[in-house]
This record gives sequence, structure tokens and C-alpha cells, in this order.
Amino acid sequence: MNISIKATHLDLTPSIKQYVEEKIGGLGKIIFGPIEAKVELERDRHHQSGLVFRAEVTMFAGGKVLRADALGEDMYAAIDLVMPKLREQITKFKNKRDTLQRRGARLAKKKR
Repeated sequence: MNISIKATHLDLTPSIKQYVEEKIGGLGKIIFGPIEAKVELERDRHHQSGLVFRAEVTMFAGGKVLRADALGEDMYAAIDLVMPKLREQITKFKNKRDTLQRRGARLAKKKR
């Protein structure tokens, strides 16, 4: 799995980088094949408090683009909030792929 991390208006500390790699790397167990993930971490400069941290993840897997983003009060919260959205998209993609594969196998079996 290839993960590239970009930080805008904040310092990318080693702890944040490691946290992102652990979270996104865990998704590699769910989906197989070559995966490329682009993670963008951003701090909003227009506001001082509230939901000022944003995490956006774009994954390229199996010819499909999966994208999710979330806002949080700190960077770790934003990363935690984006993970369920991404996991849901991966599950939906896998279920659709498996259903189409089974449907094709059923048709091939009927034609015998």
C-alpha cells in the first residue's frame, strides 16, 4: 500500500504521520490488490475554534476511486471520523464486486 500524506497550514509531526499510516494501513486488510492512498490534512485559517481540522482521504483501488473527508476539533478526531466513511465505501465496493462475480458464475453454470 502506497500512502502519501500532505499537510496544509499545520506541521506534520511524526506522531500524526504514524497515526495516519496505522489507520489507513489497516484498511489494506479489507481490500486486496495494489492500493494507493492520498491523505490531505488541513487546518482552517479562518476560524480559531470548533471544527477547524479537516482530513480527506482519496484511495485508488481496483480501478475505483474512494473518497471521504471529515472535520474535527483536533487532527486525530478528524482522522477517526473519516475512517468509518471510508470503511463503508470499501464494504459497498467489495459487496458489489462479489455480487457481480457470483451472478456471472451463475449464468455460466446455467449455460452448461
